Amino acid sequence: MLSLTITHQSIDKWKRRFNALPPERLVLVLAVVLSVAATAYSFMHGYITAYGDAESHLNIAKRVIDSLTPGFAQLGGIWLPLPHLLLIPFVASDFLWRSGLAGSIVSGAAYAVSSLFLYKLTHLVTKSRAASFVAAAVFMANPNMLYMQATPMTELTLIVFFIISSYFFIKFLEDDSDILSLVLAAFFGFCAALSRYDGWSLVLMEAGVLGLLYFPWKRFPARIAKLRENFDLQRYKKMEGRMVLFSTLAFFGIALWLLWGYLILGDPLYFTHSIFSAKSQQQNWLVRGELPAYKNLLMAFLYYLVTGMSNVGVFWFLLSLAGFALFFFNRESKHRFYLLLILLVPFIFNVATLYSGQSVIFIPHLTPVNFEWRLFNVRYGIMMVPFAAFCVAYLFYKSRAAGKALVLALFAAQLALFGTGYSKVITLEDGTAGLSSAVAKIPDAQYWIDRNYDSGLVLVDDYARTMSIIRTRIPMKDVIYVGNKPYWEVSLKEPEKYAAWIIMQKNDAVWTSIYEDPVVQGRLFKYFQKVYTSPDILIFKRNPDVTAG
Repeated sequence: MLSLTITHQSIDKWKRRFNALPPERLVLVLAVVLSVAATAYSFMHGYITAYGDAESHLNIAKRVIDSLTPGFAQLGGIWLPLPHLLLIPFVASDFLWRSGLAGSIVSGAAYAVSSLFLYKLTHLVTKSRAASFVAAAVFMANPNMLYMQATPMTELTLIVFFIISSYFFIKFLEDDSDILSLVLAAFFGFCAALSRYDGWSLVLMEAGVLGLLYFPWKRFPARIAKLRENFDLQRYKKMEGRMVLFSTLAFFGIALWLLWGYLILGDPLYFTHSIFSAKSQQQNWLVRGELPAYKNLLMAFLYYLVTGMSNVGVFWFLLSLAGFALFFFNRESKHRFYLLLILLVPFIFNVATLYSGQSVIFIPHLTPVNFEWRLFNVRYGIMMVPFAAFCVAYLFYKSRAAGKALVLALFAAQLALFGTGYSKVITLEDGTAGLSSAVAKIPDAQYWIDRNYDSGLVLVDDYARTMSIIRTRIPMKDVIYVGNKPYWEVSLKEPEKYAAWIIMQKNDAVWTSIYEDPVVQGRLFKYFQKVYTSPDILIFKRNPDVTAG
């Protein structure tokens, strides 16, 4: 009886402490708890590195500090560098690198901070704690968000900088004498622009909004000829000063990336047209007639709309559309158009890239059944979750008691749909079974090399993802891949010079350069013996009895 009383007292004590937490701290605590729980679940089920790109991000960071040719040049010129720089302190641990938990730490921290600043952004607009908590709850409870924050993928890194930059930018719009907020918006926009290319569209939109903010709309003449008469020099100078202040920092990240491409790769636009670029990859789909949104604005709009809805959840998405309409037509909100333009940047960016052929999304609701793959890149839709969370919160804020009850009921109903599997966690499905998956197609050769590798350098085309490095015992410093100069170039002509092992997959760079070249193939069979054979993958091991001449 005494122990029961003590237990009740302990529970009451923790309840009081919980209820006494300030709202922002409460959001942060809940976000951390949910993050740890989702990451633990993903770790136990092997989901953290389910995406092929998840391992690639980990490997890029690892190669900077621990590879055959370590250094910042290992960052390459395709993926933007900031997510990999943030991973570096954690991939120094082999356990965190191989398990993917290095990425979980970075993405989980981004998730928690995103939750906090989404609360702050909503409170900035509504001044309502309840509505702000609803926004944070929609964001935090979304299973797609919970899964992605457990992975080394770069979406959460972008989302956190996107939300923080938007918060400070809206804060500046509320009081344009608050120069510190403008500088902070520019700084976090700078970070976003070095995280994903979506971030470039964010700083462009923010700069555009600055121009619109100071445009003399009320004095804009009916006839263009009179514009000069009504020109307000003082207003223009104010806009010019703030635009220069914002753009100098916000666009500095883009300038740095272009300079990096020029200095390291000899081409500032390397990321747009190299063989490793997204556009080059999309050309393969175009040739096959499987790029349905290309030059089709309606299809681009529909593909991203459905992808966004699938990531948000159908009930939450419908609530957000109602909240969007309510906010759009509410004349009381002075800067509503500017806020919506910023929150809709991901939608505008993704529709534009789908239309231009820079990206592709396959989603079962729209993708033709005769396509080879019908699930790919659906994680892009997760960028719509902050927009949806804000709009649902605004609907809650403007609704009366019955409306608030309906919003909460549909919030619970959507959670139930996710919990029962009726609404799929589509990002997890793509990571485990879609084209993006690394775990759905693990070759037997990977298990073989993990069991039989003893020591020595391994030549492999890592870009072709012949097999997973983190799932084998091969140290990163023993891998020869395309970024290891001059080891890679020399090995494709004289494979015996450095490599103790050669792993090749049909039609990858190692296969075409060595196995299909009669001269180099002769060297291959002179110095190596074939130790593993399958229809697509061959593994060779250096013959210790033959010395290189």
